[in-house]
Amino acid sequence: MELLLRTFFIVNDQVKRIGLDRFSRISRNGSPEFAGQKIPYAMLAFENEHGKLGKLCYREGGYFIFDEQGNVDHESGWNHIRMVLSSEGDSKSFAARRAKQIRQENTWSPTGEQLRQMIALVTKKA
Repeated sequence: MELLLRTFFIVNDQVKRIGLDRFSRISRNGSPEFAGQKIPYAMLAFENEHGKLGKLCYREGGYFIFDEQGNVDHESGWNHIRMVLSSEGDSKSFAARRAKQIRQENTWSPTGEQLRQMIALVTKKA
């Protein structure tokens, strides 16, 4: 099954659709317009039905944390992966417990209304 990805930021409580290329550039290079902010993002995956959006089949959300220059703080969002790897599979270790806490702190999920707005932005006719 082929998927169509759509990405969004929540800026000043407004849902903003961000093109996948721009989303990738921001995640790699940052953006001065978001300097010093913690911006929620959502990535939605839809089934591709003959080139058209089908049903929503996956969604993920998190935060981009930008430093004062607008660079993404990659350490903040991915520390849990490094910690899990260092815990050697011991789910009761400090590293594994802390990794779970960090993952929860860096996970974000849109409200029902925000999700409806995202779907409306994706499906609205240009």
